[in-house]
Amino acid sequence: MTESREDHVDAEFEPPLGPLESTVARIQAEVLGIDRIGRSDSFYDFGGTSLQAIRICTRIERETGRQAQPEWLFEFDVLSEFVSLLPAPGGEAAP
Repeated sequence: MTESREDHVDAEFEPPLGPLESTVARIQAEVLGIDRIGRSDSFYDFGGTSLQAIRICTRIERETGRQAQPEWLFEFDVLSEFVSLLPAPGGEAAP
């Protein structure tokens, strides 16, 4: 069952920018069971867990070829910040 973003966040929805942010937002929303996630939304607002962070990062790597570390979602929990850490496909970045 998918929940509404508005059940978790009072802020106005700010849509993701560009294809990478849109892809990561879709993946996060699917894993967290939320209808949509905006670029200024926090992983914490939706009750994100370490297991969900692993699932999200695994799917990001599979779908985009970009390596993501689950701990980044806890340190850089806002979608736009998290996406800015993702290296080019096949690369490895560190925050």
